[in-house]
Amino acid sequence: MEENDIIEPLREGDLPEETRGVTSDFDPSEEESTFGSVTSSVNDHVWEYGRRYHAFRCSRYPVPNDEEEYKREALRHTMLKDLLGGKLYLAPIGDSPQKIIDLGTGFGDWAIEVGEAFPGAKVTGVDLSPIQPHWIPPNVEFIVDDIEDEWVHANDYDFAHFRFVNTLLRDNYAVMRKIFQNLKPGGWIEVQDMVPQVFSDDDTIPPDYPLIKFYSMIKPVLREKYGFDIRVLDTLPALLENIGFINVHRKVFHMPLGEWARDSHLRLLGGYFREIVVGFVGAMAARPLVEAGFERDEISDVVKAVTEAAGNRRVHAYLPIHFVWAQKPPT
Repeated sequence: MEENDIIEPLREGDLPEETRGVTSDFDPSEEESTFGSVTSSVNDHVWEYGRRYHAFRCSRYPVPNDEEEYKREALRHTMLKDLLGGKLYLAPIGDSPQKIIDLGTGFGDWAIEVGEAFPGAKVTGVDLSPIQPHWIPPNVEFIVDDIEDEWVHANDYDFAHFRFVNTLLRDNYAVMRKIFQNLKPGGWIEVQDMVPQVFSDDDTIPPDYPLIKFYSMIKPVLREKYGFDIRVLDTLPALLENIGFINVHRKVFHMPLGEWARDSHLRLLGGYFREIVVGFVGAMAARPLVEAGFERDEISDVVKAVTEAAGNRRVHAYLPIHFVWAQKPPT
């Protein structure tokens, strides 16, 4: 860990204060999108293995975009807000950001709520899937595009946000370079993501813990088949510094898996997280593990075992959730 790292084990009564909504002076007539136009074909979907996926570059991202995935993502949004005491981010972006971009926006909950908090700012959400709602605040827009492509032209953003995206990118360095080039001087970037590794502080995790087995199955698939940089959080602060960012900070929360904590708030968070992890295991059990050649019976067995084990209150398991934020030099 680095000098500015904060390790937050989620002890009782030690969560951040509420956030506040403010306004700015955005004029929509002055806005130009960083990303190019895309054809109507990006609105198509494909069904495989009983789940729905985006059709635009359909092999790029193996997570479904159906109703089941929406429920999981919405619950994750609720969990992270609850974790941060109502906040949507930790970076000190000030009271009047003019332009905000949410990369890998998913179903768009974060972008919509940030747009409501800053009604004078232009908020752009970018994702491979056309799954965002049509009724949105007038200062919010959604674009279907691949954030790992070349951006059309420079555009001065005050804040760039990623949430549970970076471990599913092929080249974080290249994406972060694009962010650095497209931020205003003094602008901020924030990454929120999870390390796919299970820990406990009291050695209650057995060697054959099902989630450990699941990760041993899926990690090679994500690395070798999709090329994802699943260990990026280990080196992300150094990567950002190498690009030129300053004021690099990292805060790590130990998120309980299941309702084993004594504190009622931590039990609530753990209950959320259990459902989120079980949902992710189910999503990976569809396209990625099947296409990797695992037998369906083995996949079914590990999904069932993870679901049962995540509810065992005698196992005090947690996974680290990282918040990393950094600033482009003001001059």
